[in-house]
Amino acid sequence: MILADESTYNLQLLHQQKGEGQFSFVMKLLSKNAGCPKCSTLSTRKHSHYTRILKDVPLDDKEVHILLCSNKWFCDQPDCSARIFTERLPWLEAYRRKTKRLEEKLTQLAFSMSCLQAEKVCQNLCMSVSHDALLSLIYRKEVVKSPSPFRRIG
Repeated sequence: MILADESTYNLQLLHQQKGEGQFSFVMKLLSKNAGCPKCSTLSTRKHSHYTRILKDVPLDDKEVHILLCSNKWFCDQPDCSARIFTERLPWLEAYRRKTKRLEEKLTQLAFSMSCLQAEKVCQNLCMSVSHDALLSLIYRKEVVKSPSPFRRIG
């Protein structure tokens, strides 16, 4: 769970709640600067903040929901196309609502069986996800073509 790495990412745990079937965490990023994703320039000027609702791997057979207060920054590089950007995190892809490790587990399940079956297995493992979401994870995965072990004769 990402709480173990709280100091690494400058996260502050504001609130936690154990409900029926789920854990909820409210966290805030305390970053003093961030690198622009377009030009890699380090910015120290905050623009604003926003909240994201994320899902992580289950904890103690309960779903994990994280309300994350993240920062937006100004990019002061004159020739950069990004005037305002959001802070990037190594454990979360941009624009996603699931942590990387949850997506990895879901992808493994989706590739090991049909997405309809994987949806049912995920429900039993406290990872609520639709079969359509599992299909989209499969479509995002880059498939590397390898040469066939069988040669065509004739």
